[in-house]
Amino acid sequence: MAVRPVVSITAVAITVTMIVGGSTLSYYGLAEAIPQQQLSLRNLILQGSPLLGKSSAPVTIVEFGDFQCDKCARFAKYTEPQVNQTYIQTGKVNLVFKYFPVYGPDSTPAAMAAQCVNDQGKFWSYYGLLFKNQGPPNFGWASKDNLKKFASQLPGIDMQKFNSCFDNQKYLSFVQKDFAFATSLGLQGTPTFVIEKSDGSSSQNLPGAYPYPSFKAVIDRIIGSG
Repeated sequence: MAVRPVVSITAVAITVTMIVGGSTLSYYGLAEAIPQQQLSLRNLILQGSPLLGKSSAPVTIVEFGDFQCDKCARFAKYTEPQVNQTYIQTGKVNLVFKYFPVYGPDSTPAAMAAQCVNDQGKFWSYYGLLFKNQGPPNFGWASKDNLKKFASQLPGIDMQKFNSCFDNQKYLSFVQKDFAFATSLGLQGTPTFVIEKSDGSSSQNLPGAYPYPSFKAVIDRIIGSG
């Protein structure tokens, strides 16, 4: 699990994330603080978060992730397919994605691009494509040009609509609010998963790229809790 530092210096980027007067300062400016609230599926759907599975599923997994996070990629490549086959496709679980761009300056554009393709119902295809092509953080793999190239590989994508959405930063404030929301919940890094009943009760956090058996144990316990 990646811990979100106050200041982190690497060879290519200086990462600064601060809490200022109850608001969150990220690479793209000051994001409005969001009070801690129940992570009910209804709230998440109303907020426009990407959803995989049936809204009627009794259990919701909320993934707080960053497309530059290597452990998020591990979940997407190895654990999510097992969870999907066993629980999502059978209507027992749904999966919601919340953006928590903590890895550097390329993380926010990647999140904005993903929300733009979500407008066309292609978020989860793009999710898999970004993690499949993931490289070292902030080394150019998630540049704006590459994000557009990846979007163009999605079957049926309307690139004119995507480019307009992405170039105009339509979802900058959306991503910032997700970031501030994750911070308001006290989350420290990515990936973090909140697994709970879809009404927002019986919740458990999994902070890190846990293997499938860990997800199975939590999901089965929550399903069996009545």
